Amino acid sequence: MIKILLGLLISLNVFASGEEAVSTQYGAGKAVEAYSKEDGFKLSVKAIKTLGIEFVKLDASTRWKVPQSSLVNIKQSFMVYRRFEGWLTMVLVKVISKDSQFAVIESADLESGDEVVTAGVHFVRMTDADLNSGTVDSCAH
Repeated sequence: MIKILLGLLISLNVFASGEEAVSTQYGAGKAVEAYSKEDGFKLSVKAIKTLGIEFVKLDASTRWKVPQSSLVNIKQSFMVYRRFEGWLTMVLVKVISKDSQFAVIESADLESGDEVVTAGVHFVRMTDADLNSGTVDSCAH
């Protein structure tokens, strides 16, 4: 697990100094293929497979049942990572209910057809935090 984590950090070439991301940190042939402060980031197919990142496609409902592993808890808020057209972004959700395995969520920012990360969320969160190191709370890592 540590080797995978170190490999991801090396392949991302992300600096913890809070500097703006530069073109050498992402692009063709890298784990992070694209990055935008507005749109999020795109991971390569190889990175998704290597890190065991999995998704569930949301149905036509306005409330969705997702594994609790999908939830990211920061301070007093819950988020999930949404994939839309390949871009991964963190989306604020309201947890309606939960049991030992699943949570029922709703969000104005989720739509039918979106995908939510269900496995490998910690790798996606770490990548997001590193790419946005100048704007993310220091306790978010």
